[in-house]
Amino acid sequence: MADSRWADNDRFKKEYGFPSDRREIATKDLEEKYLKIRPLGVGVGGLNEGIFLVRNKETGRRYVQKEFDPRSKQLVRELLLLQALDHPNIIRYIDGFIDKTFWNHHRASVYLQYCSFKSLQDMLEKYHKHNQNIPEHHRKYISEQFIWHIFRSLALALQYLHFGVQPDDKRSPQELDQLVKDPQYCRDVWPIILHRDIKPDNILFRKSQPVAGFITEPRRFLKIFQRQKKIYGVFPQYPRVLLADFGLALAYNDEDWNVNRSFIGTLDWMPPELPEAFVHSDVWAVGAVILALCRQMPNGVVKPPPADWTQDAEAWSKHPDSRKGIRDHGVGKYYSPELNNVVHECLRFNPRNRPLAFKLLAMINDGEKEAEKKGFLHRDEHFPRWLWGGAEDRLHGRRRTGRRKEKPDE
Repeated sequence: MADSRWADNDRFKKEYGFPSDRREIATKDLEEKYLKIRPLGVGVGGLNEGIFLVRNKETGRRYVQKEFDPRSKQLVRELLLLQALDHPNIIRYIDGFIDKTFWNHHRASVYLQYCSFKSLQDMLEKYHKHNQNIPEHHRKYISEQFIWHIFRSLALALQYLHFGVQPDDKRSPQELDQLVKDPQYCRDVWPIILHRDIKPDNILFRKSQPVAGFITEPRRFLKIFQRQKKIYGVFPQYPRVLLADFGLALAYNDEDWNVNRSFIGTLDWMPPELPEAFVHSDVWAVGAVILALCRQMPNGVVKPPPADWTQDAEAWSKHPDSRKGIRDHGVGKYYSPELNNVVHECLRFNPRNRPLAFKLLAMINDGEKEAEKKGFLHRDEHFPRWLWGGAEDRLHGRRRTGRRKEKPDE
């Protein structure tokens, strides 16, 4: 079981201002409430027992059910953490239960938002497959504006996880910098939360909620869209970006915070200071994801081993030298120098030289403005049909004839 701070979730929410309107974690199975539609993935590890697409029998809305064994301290911590977090760029907790009755063999589940546009990993693999054996001048690139959108969304999520700063916070980076330097901050205001497993597989897409009235009052709602983009990292024609999978997340004052850490996470996306981790480590992982997105590298950004390397590939992935010079590759000539510069800052080898999340967000905002002035954001903004297929119609609010209208997912 997670330590007492997490187990006493009401106290945790009271101390740090976490939302109190979430459903409580039930103590019995919720199978009667949800209907399993199909599996979405197999369990990873002995205590993770599968992921399923389910439908609420009463409302008809679809969700994702992640089953696990409650004897796993990390997975119970994930359930409690997801119930507490509340941010537009973090996967939303819907429901959950921990059933420890003998006849039920200790079962537990968390129910989350369903993201119909799948993951960033799916996107990377499709672009990589499409561009194989195609001359460079005919390749399909991911638009820079969409990459800035993803970059900003992840920075907003980290700003919240690390320092409790919500998207509509008006304080400047300088004010926040002074605030978080106070040693009392992470004890009395917000527990620093590390994700520790940021990678394309854990970055999901779902449809952004459109603003009604755009057709009749375009000028007024264009301002709303622009404000929505600035605050939430959401632009109407783009899907919302959600950071998911908090199975390895760790909060300040968790019992495991100062324990000697092993190589947990996905080696190809881990920072050079591994296995140690702090807020700068999540920033490196975000930079690696954006670099992979620009370079279309679905298998990670770790360099191949040198010719004189005598150990296996896993040993090389754990070696800090496998990450040296990654940032020097750059995002490629298709993208702006401003985007390259921000990614470059995230991937600095020394973690103390990387920007904190709120500084990164300011750099992203400034960099995007400069890139727009230079015309880098006005290229092909249409997603190719092979990327999401019919899902793109739903993204833009179009309905294809002959299809049954389904209730929107939460």
